[in-house]
Amino acid sequence: MSQRCLLSAAVAKRAIEFRVATGLSFENPCDIYEAISEYGIDLQFVDIPSLEGMYLEEPEARRICVSAHRPVGRQHYTAAHELGHHLLGHGSQFDTVVGDLGQVKSLTPEERAADAFARYVLMPPRAVQAAFRSRGFNLTALEPVAVYRAACWLGVGYATLLNQMWHSLRILQPSHYRRLSKASPKTIKAKLTGATPQGDVWPLDSVWADRKLHAQLGDLIIGLRPGYSTRTLTESDDSIYVASNVGEAIFPLATGRTLTICVSRAAYVGFYDYRYLPE
Repeated sequence: MSQRCLLSAAVAKRAIEFRVATGLSFENPCDIYEAISEYGIDLQFVDIPSLEGMYLEEPEARRICVSAHRPVGRQHYTAAHELGHHLLGHGSQFDTVVGDLGQVKSLTPEERAADAFARYVLMPPRAVQAAFRSRGFNLTALEPVAVYRAACWLGVGYATLLNQMWHSLRILQPSHYRRLSKASPKTIKAKLTGATPQGDVWPLDSVWADRKLHAQLGDLIIGLRPGYSTRTLTESDDSIYVASNVGEAIFPLATGRTLTICVSRAAYVGFYDYRYLPE
């Protein structure tokens, strides 16, 4: 086994150990914001467009910073990447670019390790399998909408999940990977809503019960019980809800049971503790 494979395996083990230590099931998605907060590390969203993220280790405090100018899935991944720097003992790190899966040759060993940690804390094998199995999706006959649904549930981007399934977990055939990679999230969102939304689209189902959704103003949410408009969410056409005000509340799913929906300002700047406080 190559040195790089050994490194990836060791870091994957560390990511799984972190999930176990925080009481997270192998088959559940990881709410990385909550995990960082509960671990006692400050999480801050910063107004630095050129930044992906950074980890600051000082005598008095430890802090993870994430750029406010990235898509939600990328922010989750970057937060997990910076947590990896902390848990792997890399010290303070400043990341202007976080490497994409399959394009890691130019990265330092520390960056490769932090990337591997992010992949396996957010997308370990059993959680990825559960994202499809719990919805009755067959891995040999996946459609782009199915991958998008799974990616939303896991809290990662569409392409990030595809790359993890192919490059790391080896559960996608190359032909399936190439076919699914041709679909764009923009096209999938339009198919789900019948329009071209500016923000994210969150297709909810029974698997979201008792979870927490981190949304932003303007996002569209599908799968909630009709006729339940509140200050935070406003129902529009075809039982699609719009994230209309900053706040946090429990909402009923159309399939029964509930979930917590947290709505922040778009490109929120500030500490995570204050992200969902109304202005």
